[in-house]
Amino acid sequence: MSDSTPSDEKQTPEQIQADIEARRERLAANVDALSDKLDVKAHAQEAVHDAGAKVSGAVSDAVSGAKESVGSAAGSVAEESRTLVSRFRALPSATQAAIGAGAVALVVALVVRSARD
Repeated sequence: MSDSTPSDEKQTPEQIQADIEARRERLAANVDALSDKLDVKAHAQEAVHDAGAKVSGAVSDAVSGAKESVGSAAGSVAEESRTLVSRFRALPSATQAAIGAGAVALVVALVVRSARD
């Protein structure tokens, strides 16, 4: 090893003690690194956290897309209802009355049928 001293040099007890302490610190760092790599529970928790973040992002994207679709559909329905109202108003009065009478007849028929059941 490059950090050891040649055997022909005499080391003082202080140098030997310092060398031992340095080796202990390197060994402790290596053991800590290995422990981190072998910590299955921590790796599993991290994987669960990552998966949860991905799911949360996907749900958020889906909610945003749904909101956009609902907003678009609501706009289409509102536009269509304005179109239908304007078409109804453009009809002659007699046609409007006939449509109104038909609607009333339909409601009465549904109420009578519901009362029989």
